[in-house]
Amino acid sequence: SDVCSSDLNTMPPQVPTRSSYLEERALMMWPRLDRRALARCNGDVARITRLVSKRTALPPQSIRAILLGHREADEELWFG
Repeated sequence: SDVCSSDLNTMPPQVPTRSSYLEERALMMWPRLDRRALARCNGDVARITRLVSKRTALPPQSIRAILLGHREADEELWFG
């Protein structure tokens, strides 16, 4: 029997963690971010926001809203 196919059937599906999602989103929006520094943020939105704020003129509230998406952003922040 084929070992590779049996291994694929027994492996659980990989679900992205919140930290990896935020890191991927940050890199998508700001591709020149230091990947090591981003990894040290451990998915903490506040730490990622501080890191990104060194690279952009956007206010921290806007960076946080971009990272989290519109569903989890602060309600008083409106891009209207």
